[in-house]
Amino acid sequence: MAKEIVQFRNLETHFHTPAGIVKAVDNVSFSIREGETLCVVGESGCGKSVTAMSLMRLVESPPARISGEIWFDGKDVLKLSKKEMSNLRGNDISIIFQEPMSSLNPVLTIGEQITEPLARHLLMDRKEAKKRAIELIRLVGIPRAEAIFDAYPHELSGGMRQRVMIAIALSCNPKLLIADEPTTALDVTIQAQILDLMRDLKKKFSTAIMLITHDLGVVAEMADYVVVMYAGKIIEEAPVLELFQNPQHPYTKGLLNAKPILGQKRERLYSIPGQVPNPIELEDNCHFHDRCEYCMEICRIKPPPFRAHGNDKHKTACWLYEEEREIHERSSHTG
Repeated sequence: MAKEIVQFRNLETHFHTPAGIVKAVDNVSFSIREGETLCVVGESGCGKSVTAMSLMRLVESPPARISGEIWFDGKDVLKLSKKEMSNLRGNDISIIFQEPMSSLNPVLTIGEQITEPLARHLLMDRKEAKKRAIELIRLVGIPRAEAIFDAYPHELSGGMRQRVMIAIALSCNPKLLIADEPTTALDVTIQAQILDLMRDLKKKFSTAIMLITHDLGVVAEMADYVVVMYAGKIIEEAPVLELFQNPQHPYTKGLLNAKPILGQKRERLYSIPGQVPNPIELEDNCHFHDRCEYCMEICRIKPPPFRAHGNDKHKTACWLYEEEREIHERSSHTG
């Protein structure tokens, strides 16, 4: 079995604001293995991107306060100096941001932006860096690589800019690639090409991928393992096939029911009732209780434990399964 390259242990990223404390990430623990694609799923504002930004140490502190542990390749990231962290970013850990137009520098050429990490981390001279950059442009499927090297971001289409971001992220052969909604602003044809490209590069370089998305179609296509987040907490995690075949948490079931199915006609797509709770007003209970059709009294007053129910790899935070466990334990004792 491949070794764990990243471990999040009881991670909490809280933002202290004049209105109160925003618990963007609240007691989150999971790991990513070498060569594995782990998808983090959930609605906007559930804490997916903040979890990734905490790993990259790109969250401003203050107002943020980070506690817990984030281990990467045997090092506690939260205890590294700024210089050590700078050496890690773009070298061993790379990120593809959601919107490439705002991530690329508009006044620098594509070549200047790809060669920067090559010179910074791999100490390549200008000639070597240019040669490698052109190879990377070709690798991500962009034609006329030499011309693109001298082009500016505004001269490229959205799909080409996203490919450039992938080229920059992969320039130093990172051990971990974080992809934050990498296909959100792209049409379906380009989206499929980008996903195919990421899959091919993962095979070629054995890179672990942390893919952040709200698109369950992308999850089904890309993931080995899935973590479902809601209101800053993990509410379910499982291998991808297990999650799709046997979703346990009512929120996960709602997400799967809301997805349109090719060839199946419905008068109206299912939508989860209610709204995501205000992060400042979160109480010490199940944060999904007021949107859940199975809500019990205990859900309103106490947070459910997060643990395995049957399959050790399939974990859920839901009182429904705790009730079933108690009934099973009582019947086994009386039997």
